[in-house]
Amino acid sequence: MEAYARLGVRPVINACGMNTLAGGSIMPKPVLEAMTEAATAFVDMLELHARAGERIARLIGVEAAHVTSGSAGGLLLAAAACIAGDDPERIRRLPDTTGMRNEIVIQRCNRIHYDQALRTAGARLVEVGDAERCAPAEIEAAIGDRTAALVFIVSPRLGEQGAPAEQMAAIAHAHGLPLIVDAASTLPPVRHLTRWIDLGADLVVVSGGKGIRGPQNTGFVFGRADLVRAAAANGAPNSAIGRPCKVGKEEIVGLVRALELFLDEDHDAEWERHLGEARQIAEAVTGLPGIRVWIEEDRAVWTAPTVLVSLEERMTGWTATALRDALRAGEPPVMARVFRGDLLLDPHCLRGDEATIVARRLREELARGRS
Repeated sequence: MEAYARLGVRPVINACGMNTLAGGSIMPKPVLEAMTEAATAFVDMLELHARAGERIARLIGVEAAHVTSGSAGGLLLAAAACIAGDDPERIRRLPDTTGMRNEIVIQRCNRIHYDQALRTAGARLVEVGDAERCAPAEIEAAIGDRTAALVFIVSPRLGEQGAPAEQMAAIAHAHGLPLIVDAASTLPPVRHLTRWIDLGADLVVVSGGKGIRGPQNTGFVFGRADLVRAAAANGAPNSAIGRPCKVGKEEIVGLVRALELFLDEDHDAEWERHLGEARQIAEAVTGLPGIRVWIEEDRAVWTAPTVLVSLEERMTGWTATALRDALRAGEPPVMARVFRGDLLLDPHCLRGDEATIVARRLREELARGRS
């Protein structure tokens, strides 16, 4: 890893899953080859965006698609599409939404840090419900003359909460409004690519740099053709609110190739492989005093079987946060996460014998805490 060594950066074992903080995912060799080839020529970026979107739409069987700068960029463009459409004057004015419908109704239990991308486009989020649930009547009551869209966010590792997407779609359509679904971190399984459209979503946003294993700074928005065209009009290379969220020609080509590979992959076999890794990690600490360990296997929520470790500080000498930090600081460094107060170890990105190393490091750190 000479490229990282020159910068004084230590590569890590990624046991926290496919997420931005750990660098997304590792791209397969054919994706890197496609990107290298794309780097050797100039192209008309508008044409490349159009043809790549058409290819993605054909691959997954939807009306239209547009490549974005990650799922956050997709949220920004989805909001812009619903507020400004493809009207050049309105596009130039964003994020100034004076006189426009600019409200997006969102369930409070769906809120995540990244919904700031919606507000970046000039949207005002109208919260409904509480931190755990939301009644359809509350959604209905929040819709008014300023409403531009409704949004449903599938929270990473929390799954679907509140009123379901199909119910929100029905309410939105009854008022002549679109539903945006942020499904950034729901892949695999492959069926999640079309599930949200089947449930009534008008625009769906997914990450290209996580489960699809494309370039980290890619994603795409797909669904209703008129809204996808509007999203593209609000994005780079146009002079619009999405101009700072440009995606390079290499990344666009790489994403398309990654999606082709993703659709051909045996995800059931991959799940079973990661289940074996999760069991190996869990067995390393099972039975230790003050520790409870279990594996989450709900494929509607988790993209890989995931180990959760609950620690009783009085007996173990560890909190989940302290153990996470110790794993990151050690040799080799292991990146894990804290989830609802427990240590989370996701094997989705482990390679070779890294599960063995993670199991060893975890047991060693726990033993050090008790000594």
